[in-house]
Amino acid sequence: MGKRRRERDRHKRLWRTGVTALAGLLPVSALAQETETSPAALSSNLDPIHIIMGGAVMLAVGAMTYALRVSKLSQNAHLNLSRQLADMEAKLDKSESVLAAHPGLVLVWHDSYEDIEKGWGHPRVLGGPAALASILTFADDAAVALANPAAALLNKLGELPLEEEVAPEDVRKLKDRVKELRSHGVAFSGSVVTDEGRSIEVDGRVAGDQVTLWLTDPAVRLAEDGGMIGKARDRAADLHGALNHLDRLPMASWRRGPDLRLEWVNSAYVSMVEAINLEEVLENQIEIDGAFKKLAERAREEFSRSTGRKVVDDLVVVNVRGMRRVLRIMEQPMHGAGEACLGGIAIDITKLDKAQEDLKRHQNAYRKTLNQMPSAVAVFSSAQQLDYYNQAFLELWKLDDADLRTRPYHGELLDKLHQKSRLPAWADYNKWKEDQLTLYTEGQLDDWSMDNATPDEIWSLPNGKTLRVARQRHPLGGVVVVFEDITENLRLETEFNTQISVQRATLNNLEEGVAVFASDGKLRLYNSAFLRMWQFDPAKLAELPDFVHLAKQFNRLSTGDSAAWKTLKARVTSFAPEDRTPIEKAEVVLKDGRSFAYGTAPLPDGATLLTFLDVTDSREREKELQERNEWLETADRIKSKFVNHISYNLRNPLNTIIGFAEMLETEMFGTLNDRQKDYAASILSASNHLLDLINDIIDLAAIDAGKLDLELKEIDVKKTLENAATYAALKAEDSAVTLNVEVADDIGAMVADEKRIKQALFNLLANAFSFTDEGGCVTLAAERDGNTIRISVNDTGRGVSPEDQEKAFDRFESRGPGSGAGLGLSLVKSFIELHGGWVRLSSSEGTGTQISCHLPANGPATRISPEDEAEIAKTDSSESDDETIIVAAE
Repeated sequence: MGKRRRERDRHKRLWRTGVTALAGLLPVSALAQETETSPAALSSNLDPIHIIMGGAVMLAVGAMTYALRVSKLSQNAHLNLSRQLADMEAKLDKSESVLAAHPGLVLVWHDSYEDIEKGWGHPRVLGGPAALASILTFADDAAVALANPAAALLNKLGELPLEEEVAPEDVRKLKDRVKELRSHGVAFSGSVVTDEGRSIEVDGRVAGDQVTLWLTDPAVRLAEDGGMIGKARDRAADLHGALNHLDRLPMASWRRGPDLRLEWVNSAYVSMVEAINLEEVLENQIEIDGAFKKLAERAREEFSRSTGRKVVDDLVVVNVRGMRRVLRIMEQPMHGAGEACLGGIAIDITKLDKAQEDLKRHQNAYRKTLNQMPSAVAVFSSAQQLDYYNQAFLELWKLDDADLRTRPYHGELLDKLHQKSRLPAWADYNKWKEDQLTLYTEGQLDDWSMDNATPDEIWSLPNGKTLRVARQRHPLGGVVVVFEDITENLRLETEFNTQISVQRATLNNLEEGVAVFASDGKLRLYNSAFLRMWQFDPAKLAELPDFVHLAKQFNRLSTGDSAAWKTLKARVTSFAPEDRTPIEKAEVVLKDGRSFAYGTAPLPDGATLLTFLDVTDSREREKELQERNEWLETADRIKSKFVNHISYNLRNPLNTIIGFAEMLETEMFGTLNDRQKDYAASILSASNHLLDLINDIIDLAAIDAGKLDLELKEIDVKKTLENAATYAALKAEDSAVTLNVEVADDIGAMVADEKRIKQALFNLLANAFSFTDEGGCVTLAAERDGNTIRISVNDTGRGVSPEDQEKAFDRFESRGPGSGAGLGLSLVKSFIELHGGWVRLSSSEGTGTQISCHLPANGPATRISPEDEAEIAKTDSSESDDETIIVAAE
């Protein structure tokens, strides 16, 4: 700028000189002044042509003078510029010599954006020959390196990551940083590590309208250092210290040669293989595990294949001193000259592995637990994506597992459910959806306390279900949503409230006074009968007072001392086991003559139920019944005594009659005519029948008095039935009725009184013969069903009407003319019941009758239970749907 200003000043001076030269009229003026003649007079004396010619000459003289001056100035400026150019070239040579002394290369770009897009371009390469030769050794192609050394070098180094002071995820390649430097002037500083392990320092800067890239090889710097030997000693000392440091590491470390033989191990390695010292390990090549050498082989193969320092990292499970250990093994080539040596290290991650396994087990247990929960659970991450869901979630919303595995967003899931009409019908769905997602944005995401949970919501779904929805922040970030199906709970609650109302109405309609006291003695529940019986004030009783206040009213209305109320108070308020026992059949008499029966019952929740029943009328009736019962017992004793007396007094003369009748029938004292024989036979038959009747009455009387003992023993069922059939065969022949016996050979034995069983069978057979016409059939059968012996008598007689069946087993009840005194079936029923069994009658008019006796095979001690009786009766009923069935059992 100063030079240009000086040039302009010179041009102005030259112009002023030319203008002065043009003023040729100055002498004319002076001449006019000297002659003291006026200009007008002088002009009138001069010729105009002369004036113009004079002016032209003056102008030419001025122009020549100006041209000479400009030419001289130009020569001076050219000389100045030449001197300045020489000075600048000298300075440039000095600068380049300084850069040549730099132990590295400097690449300088002065290009346009189009050149940047085409590649590395042709930057100037500055630096010393040693640095250039050293760094160019990293180039792949020597021919390309000679033609364009910068491009050959950057093609190799550009793919390496630039190590800077940034996070690992922000590390970028050198070529990307150089492009940013050339395009946007973004400076950087770092280093790249070659495949051989050499570190190249890299700095990118902007210099005016140019960009520079500085590449420094520390090896060249060390080589050019005059104190190389001293530095080498320092490096050796550092290496020795590093080896000592590795030897003291608590993790095993080693170094292998190109043949994968161990060349050095540290103390931790020696201890792990339980060797004496380093020499023993190296001499015997003791490996911690065979897998270590396989990993070393892999590392060598990777090195030969990629010519890089790729680390082989893997996990190996070994047994060290009898304990399982999980080791992380890392094998890495140490350098790239020739065959690579390998360095390895073993990091014990047993605790980490165990922690990871424990974490996985806890996670699996957590997931299994959630899968067993009836409530649907969904966990969304802080990015609002679905991270977890349980089986109940799938079943609740009827979703496809494959769709959920894509981790949809919370809003997308709501939209999908809304499109399928599975969400409640909200008036403004978008507003509702926005409210559902506010938990992600309101407050801090790491605040998962209960204060940050939203109130539970109730959703009524279109399918009729009702859900309680709880949303809360998750401890690990995101939101947890729990869907609880409360449809059944609401139904049960409604039913419970209805039941409570019904129970309250039921209690109020009871004649019995009911009151429930809590464990602290306060009245919890009462009915209107309790209020009415003790004449309480409804307003005071509605306040639910404690038992002490109510006891005052009890004492005021009742007679006697207050010991009963003290006992009741202990039952209500005490937790002692002896005081929690129920009270039954206790009474209190009131001053107005009423009698109340009261009782207590402990309830499961610690409360006590107190009941009062007005038994005033019952006590009056009870007195009357006691008097009537005493009279009936006296009459029964008189009856029994009369029956016994008459029966025994009748038996002796009857035996005499039978004896004389047998003598007459056998014509012991002379021959009888036919009429006399018929009379004797009739007398004998009537006497035997009367004797059987008297014996039956005596047996019934003994049974009623409890004096008939059974002579129990094991009897053969089939033999007993055949003997009974043999004695009944004569009567069957007299009535022209066929008698069949159906019993299996393997039916076995039973414990019973054989005499009484036969007596019962005789009565059953006699009853069947009486009701079966000539030509009919009577079947005596028996079968075993588990522990039960079923003996039945079937006839093909006229049957029994439903009216007669109802009283068939009653005493002294006969069914039609000639049916006897009506003691046979009654006696059979009594005998069978003494054996612990029961009797069943099944009959239809016109088709016959079946009477079956069900007896326990092991005797009366194994009496057939009522449940078994009902089940057998039900089975038999299903077999005879068209018959009327009467079961005779106590």
